[in-house]
Amino acid sequence: MNDAAQNKIHIEKTMGVFVGQFNDNVSHKHFALQISVASQGKFKITDEKDNQNSYSTCFINSNVLHQFKSNETSLIILINPISSIGHQLYNKYRNIKITSLDEDFEQLVEIFADYLQNDSDFISLTNKINNYFVNFRCKCELKDHFEDERIYKAIQYLEQNFERIVSLKEIANICFLSETRFLHLFKEKTNLNFRRYQLWSKLIKSLPYLKEHSITETAHQFGFTDSSHYSRTFKETFGLTPKFLSSLK
Repeated sequence: MNDAAQNKIHIEKTMGVFVGQFNDNVSHKHFALQISVASQGKFKITDEKDNQNSYSTCFINSNVLHQFKSNETSLIILINPISSIGHQLYNKYRNIKITSLDEDFEQLVEIFADYLQNDSDFISLTNKINNYFVNFRCKCELKDHFEDERIYKAIQYLEQNFERIVSLKEIANICFLSETRFLHLFKEKTNLNFRRYQLWSKLIKSLPYLKEHSITETAHQFGFTDSSHYSRTFKETFGLTPKFLSSLK
C-alpha cells in the first residue's frame, strides 16, 4: 500500500493534519477550526439541524455540531483558533458555521491532489501545508485582518513562548491591560476564552508522551485530574479520542 493510501496523522503546536477515510457516524463538535478537502467526489456533512450537504472543500467553525462522512480518502486540517492562522480564519468566517471554501484555498486542493496522484510522502505533504498557511497568514496580515493590535500581539507572544506556560498576569502585562480587561477583550475579539488556549497547549505537549505511555499516565503527567478528564478535553479539542492516536503506534 502506498503512503497516500494509509491513514496518517501529524499534530504540532498550531494544527493537526489527518489523511484517511473518515466515516464518523456520531455528531460532534470541537474547539479546533476544521478545513476538509476531498480526494475525489465529495464528502457529506450533517449540521445541527440535520441538514445534509455535500462538499469537495469545507470550513467548519469552532464548536459547531456536525457529522462528517467520507468513504474515500480525505484531508482534514484542525487549526488552533487561538493562533495567528486561526485568528485570520476567524476574522474571515466569523459569522459562518459551515461553508465551502473559496478560491483562496485552491492551492491547498492542488497540494492534496499532488500528494495522492504522485505518491508523495506524508512529511512532504505536512511541510507544504505549513508553508501554504504561512503564506495565507501573511496575506491576511497585509490586509489588516487582525482588528485589535493588542490581541494579535498576545497571540503572537503565546506562539513564540509555546514551550512554557504563560500566565494570565504575564500576557495581560504584555498587552498593557488588567487581567480582567484582557480576558474580556480576548473573548470579544476571538469568541474564545484564554483557558482554552492553555488546554490546547497542554494537550499538544502531551502527545509525544502519549505515544509511549498510557492515557492514565499521560493525564497525570500533564496535570489533568484523571484519564476521563484528559480524554474528554482531548475530544472537545480535536473531535477524536486519545485512543485514535494510540492506534497509530
